[in-house]
Amino acid sequence: MRYEIWGEQLPAVTMHLEAGESVYTQRGGLSWMSDGINMETNMKGGLGKALGRMFSGESLFMATYTAQRPGAQITFASSMPGNIRALQIGQG
Repeated sequence: MRYEIWGEQLPAVTMHLEAGESVYTQRGGLSWMSDGINMETNMKGGLGKALGRMFSGESLFMATYTAQRPGAQITFASSMPGNIRALQIGQG
């Protein structure tokens, strides 16, 4: 997966996905996506985690976007001023 972070006051991130790669997000973040991406809505982490998200003001449901073909693109944009930063997270 490759990504580009762009914009300063209201940033966005465009991800370039290969077939089978997935990303998940809360509702409201999707700006646009190319053909070849499948969207599925679920309660990531089960009912307990979903209720925890709901009580903290987040969305009960999460959306998972999966590329069906190589080179698919999806963009998520910020709804308020701030920064989008890349964090390196190890497996485990």
